[in-house]
Amino acid sequence: MDREALEWHEGEGDALLLLAHANGFCKELWRPVVSSLRDQGVPAPALAWDIRGHGRAPSLELPASWWTLGRDLVELIGSLEGAGRLLEPVVGVGHSMGGTVLVLAEFLRPGTFTGLVLIEPVLIPPPFVRDPELSLVQGAARRRSVFGSRDELIESYLAKPLFQRWHPEAFRAYVDHGFEEVPEGLALRCRREIEAELFTVGAECGAFARLDELTIPVRLVISDRSGELGPSLALLPEALPNATTTYMAGQNHLVPMERPDLVASEIADALKTF
Repeated sequence: MDREALEWHEGEGDALLLLAHANGFCKELWRPVVSSLRDQGVPAPALAWDIRGHGRAPSLELPASWWTLGRDLVELIGSLEGAGRLLEPVVGVGHSMGGTVLVLAEFLRPGTFTGLVLIEPVLIPPPFVRDPELSLVQGAARRRSVFGSRDELIESYLAKPLFQRWHPEAFRAYVDHGFEEVPEGLALRCRREIEAELFTVGAECGAFARLDELTIPVRLVISDRSGELGPSLALLPEALPNATTTYMAGQNHLVPMERPDLVASEIADALKTF
């Protein structure tokens, strides 16, 4: 993986945090969470990376499979190990699709992680089929992808209640790194057809059927405003054999972007038990 698709957060301690972002976003959105971890006295080094098709990572060929993303992570971990940069233990922290990518990597390479912190993970029960009718798919397919200027981008996004709830540093990171310069102005780095495709095939990976294979401890974080994910998230505490579940009252699916302090607190607490 290209070096520019990786972002290291130097720190102290024996554990390495691997930070996996959600569909449509980028590695830099973990910065406020890492900053909050430091404020809470957690100095652990961390590595965030751009998942294929996002940020500065390689492009994603269609049709897509989430297993491709899991294999990418296994390859990244192997390269870190070969370069002597893989501290152990390794704790995976993933939001939404990123959480599922961590789970798939653990299936592919058992023992990769000492523990997982899964924040609103997309682990869909049967049937394991493509679902192009999801509102998330439709929303991604219609998403505006090009803006004439940075000011136009900011004005457009801050007019939406969703982005008004974001932590200022998370919003700045998204504006700065989730877009690239094009002749017309600024364009999404994660193309809307990629985002829509990844939502479409989310259930197809079948990870839910194998959750009993996860023998490592899991901290499961569920918000009470999870939208379409709510029904599947409600099944996870029982489906994950070694899960401890935290329910975040009054929070949304994008809680890492809105309340990085709460997410950091969950990570800090989980590290004490892994």
